Amino acid sequence: MVKLEVLNPSGFMPDAEFSHAPRLEDLQGKTICELSTALWEYDRIFPLIREALGRRYPTMKFIPYTEFPLGVHNIDVDNIGDLMASRGCDAVIGGPSG
Repeated sequence: MVKLEVLNPSGFMPDAEFSHAPRLEDLQGKTICELSTALWEYDRIFPLIREALGRRYPTMKFIPYTEFPLGVHNIDVDNIGDLMASRGCDAVIGGPSG
């Protein structure tokens, strides 16, 4: 019998020691921070996301990607949570990736 091992294409490690924050119930009045990998048209996509979400949630505040380290090699992944918290981020939009 042949045994096949299937890898998760998302790269998620089941034994990784982290957890996601709980979902926000509503985005009204929340501060949303943008974190860019600088890999694919981020300078075009983030303004479109801001515009679309801003229409739906007019009291939402954005802190743009330009206020944070830009690019996968400049983001300190070990301390990014602390950085986002220090800026008052209720949620983070990360990416986009190509």
